[in-house]
Amino acid sequence: MRFSDSIAKCHATVKITADENDCPQYKITGDEHGNMQCYIPLLPEQTITAEVQLDMVSEHFEVDFFVDGVIRNFWQSTRNSVNKHRAPIVAFSQGIYKDTRSLYRSSMTTAAIPPPKQLLTSGSQRTNVGSIDIMISKQDPERTQHYHGCMIPDEVPKDWNIQALAPSSEPVEPTLQMIFKDGTRMQEADRGGTRLRLKRTRNGEAPWCTFKFLYREPAQLRAEGIGSMIRGDCGARPIGSLTDASRKRAAPIDGDDGSLSPSTDLEASQNHLQDLRSEILELKMEAERAKRLRLEKEKKTDDLARQTQQQWAELELTKKELIRQLADEKAKAAAQEAEQQNLRQGYANAVRARELNE
Repeated sequence: MRFSDSIAKCHATVKITADENDCPQYKITGDEHGNMQCYIPLLPEQTITAEVQLDMVSEHFEVDFFVDGVIRNFWQSTRNSVNKHRAPIVAFSQGIYKDTRSLYRSSMTTAAIPPPKQLLTSGSQRTNVGSIDIMISKQDPERTQHYHGCMIPDEVPKDWNIQALAPSSEPVEPTLQMIFKDGTRMQEADRGGTRLRLKRTRNGEAPWCTFKFLYREPAQLRAEGIGSMIRGDCGARPIGSLTDASRKRAAPIDGDDGSLSPSTDLEASQNHLQDLRSEILELKMEAERAKRLRLEKEKKTDDLARQTQQQWAELELTKKELIRQLADEKAKAAAQEAEQQNLRQGYANAVRARELNE
């Protein structure tokens, strides 16, 4: 998705990748205030990264990264008047989470939401489950400030699973959430500063623009008829408005004889080509997931076979050792029996000799 502010000469483009593949963007909407939204297809056990490309004419700007309604990372510019026209690319491949009293960084992987135990009220903050949000803020002349208003990692335990999911206003209910595991513990010097930056206010009276990616499973999107990929700029237009090209796609113009005009026919072909590309990408994602699961299963099978072989070898050694110990015990018992027999024979001989002497 892309948002452009031609008056301020600021532009931002955001995309999500899953296992290093770009996710197609469906049903893109946006308004003149920079509130952008779309659907992206994701499968369980996929690792995601968010990439933000910025071209900002501003002395200072910030990017905040939210997952399932929790701020998980942030980035601040070091821009000054000398390098105003530099267009940085910010990549969020890790999220911050809390374990015990420490903060950790780890990759983010999709997982199925556990069955809910109860429904929460519609005002619950957990209605953001199933969303990835990018919020961009920049300084304004009045130097005003605002707060992002979302939970921070300190308020969310590591094993936080969505046990109770609130009703969602979206037509496609989320079935996935993002989990964090095998993270790297942050240094003590970084933890304090990170906590302060996560909680502090941001520049501007409100975010300059916000990108919301609603991630859902491909089968859900297809079931709701969300499948035609719409690309291009969606900034500075009211929600639901279309570009000239997208308006033509939405309402094709027929020729005088009732047939499609050449331009409409070409656009229909382009739409069909986009749909095919989207389906191919989804199939590729599913194939890679199946391959990863197969490799993991093979690895588990190999590990189990290796462990079984090792245990069998250890049992064989134990068996041989027990046989040797048993043989030693039998030899000792035989030696003791022979010694006792000798003692008994000597005692009998001594008794017989004394009787003869008497």
